[in-house]
Amino acid sequence: MTFLDLVVSGCDFSGTSTQVGGIIDYLKSSGKRVRDLRGTEEDAMFHAEIMNQYNHSHTSLDELMHDRNIHPMMLSNAINDAGRILRMNRLKVSSMVQNDITEYIDPNSADVWIMEEPTNRGAGQTVRRFELYRSKFGDKINPISAALAHQAYRSEEFFRFRGPIRKAGRNVIRSRSEESACYQIRDEEHLPNGISREQYLSLPGHQVAFANPPTNIFVVMGPTDWKITDYIHLRAQRTDGRILDDHEKAVGYQVMVNKRYATNWLEDLYEEGCKMHGGKVPQIKRFDIYDSKEETVRKMVSELKSLLDSLEK
Repeated sequence: MTFLDLVVSGCDFSGTSTQVGGIIDYLKSSGKRVRDLRGTEEDAMFHAEIMNQYNHSHTSLDELMHDRNIHPMMLSNAINDAGRILRMNRLKVSSMVQNDITEYIDPNSADVWIMEEPTNRGAGQTVRRFELYRSKFGDKINPISAALAHQAYRSEEFFRFRGPIRKAGRNVIRSRSEESACYQIRDEEHLPNGISREQYLSLPGHQVAFANPPTNIFVVMGPTDWKITDYIHLRAQRTDGRILDDHEKAVGYQVMVNKRYATNWLEDLYEEGCKMHGGKVPQIKRFDIYDSKEETVRKMVSELKSLLDSLEK
């Protein structure tokens, strides 16, 4: 079957969440059925068939919660039911596989599924709440531990969700993927304690990832000669008061990450990983980090429209 598995990525402060949001708006306006798997186990459970009384007309649990036309009692019931199902049977979670240990989500209940990495489930939650903020727990960045956590959720999310979506011929839009190796693989100057490329590509989760890579990647990046001062200036413009994680504070490291995104380093990684594990190298399209948010979304939507049109021919 033919499908699109599109990753939207880039260095920190490249605006991935805004871009994915703009893509969702476009897809919905063009009549596509969109469902959003981003978030916690409760957010995923919202899409299970057992929750059909709540999920039939909303993209996500979050959208339902912010719908002012919905009676507060229904909102309360939806949240309580999702939590109750998870608490039953020792945290029975959801998946797109029909089995006796998960609540079933039909991959055909949407034309496009939205996903994210790191997830807010399982090992992805560990990445978001611990690996990125080790300094707040009295420790320091540990790239090997982070790489191991990342690869763990890649297996789980693939077998629970992304694999069945692809098998059903439905489309996936996700923020980030195994391309975030740009952050994790060793660099003698900026990440000397990082994981080696050979180790990275050999991890079980990455064997799955590079056997089933995205069809397309949109990368937002700065110029290849980006300097530390350039990153600091961009960070100051786009921080918006949020708490910086340990990686966002490491300025030289961030410049290295951008250079990997902006050069053939990324293509070379996929050439090697897909050759090792049998996947097809994705098409990579780059976008300028200094374009306005609106311009970047416009360009991505234009490119996405062409990709979807080509699938439907």
